[in-house]
Amino acid sequence: MQTTRRSFLKSVAGAAGAFPLLGAASESARPDSVPKRKFGRHDEMVSVVGLGGLTLGQASSIDEARRIARHAIELGITFFDNSWDYHGGRAEEWMGYALKDGWRDKVFLMTKVCTHSKPFPDGGRDGAMRMLEDSLRRLGTDHLDLWMIHQIENVGEVERAYGPGGVIEALELAKKQGKVRYTGFTGHTDPEAHVKMLEGGYAFDASLMPVSALGALSSRRFEEIVMPELLKRDVATIGMKGFGGSKRAHLHGLVNATTVLRYSLSYPQVCTHLIGMDKYEQTAAAALASAKTPMSPKERDEFQVAVAARGGAEYAVYLREGYSDCGGCAQA
Repeated sequence: MQTTRRSFLKSVAGAAGAFPLLGAASESARPDSVPKRKFGRHDEMVSVVGLGGLTLGQASSIDEARRIARHAIELGITFFDNSWDYHGGRAEEWMGYALKDGWRDKVFLMTKVCTHSKPFPDGGRDGAMRMLEDSLRRLGTDHLDLWMIHQIENVGEVERAYGPGGVIEALELAKKQGKVRYTGFTGHTDPEAHVKMLEGGYAFDASLMPVSALGALSSRRFEEIVMPELLKRDVATIGMKGFGGSKRAHLHGLVNATTVLRYSLSYPQVCTHLIGMDKYEQTAAAALASAKTPMSPKERDEFQVAVAARGGAEYAVYLREGYSDCGGCAQA
């Protein structure tokens, strides 16, 4: 195993040196360079890399955000993530600005309902529906392709979501009103709460969770505990935290955009992995990385050993530049 680990580290280090973490691409990305995968049990096809909403709201200006978003679409990145509370609504507003003039119809648009936020801490249906109207207005659309409950963190939140007047009632009402096509939920730290949401009985279409090359947060447990449950129910899996969270981490060159996506997409049930991009040139790098062949299960196992040998997420080197790979949440 030690010999395998050394040879694997050497090969990965070589790849890391040949490809940017997530900066300017050394090759030309083509409009058809981003593969697509089936969205869970549905026939819908989505791009395997998604544009994170929070970092789009951190671009240098609203016009730069539009430039980034439209370039991503031109390259084939059509899964767009956002959330009601990112930058106090600015992230949705800037994305809506980017999607004007016919661009909205070119993307699979997702945002999240933040039922744990201060204005609506009870997680109830009525507050959620008000958030939905805010999101639709900001995004300049009459419907969402995917609406997700943001950041389920414990069993108590699961019980409130399923309780009378809870946010799950809002999901169903929004679908009946034709304002939402698909529904889902997200979580960052508690795999057991994720499983409880699935066992509650609501037919979710998608779930967003850590799938991290670094093993950030509880990603290994999410991969081991939650992924089989999602696969059993044919629920679309959306990955995040590939680089570890709100800062770009590379673990001494072991982790870059290519390895992040090759790792996440090694799981066939992962249809999309979210990457935050706040600079124009990052879109081409992400598009190129997404087109690389995913790791085999054996390569993935070896990669996990290599990451553990380097100290994993706990010892990852974080760069100073702003970055997020969950689409938004400020957790390293």
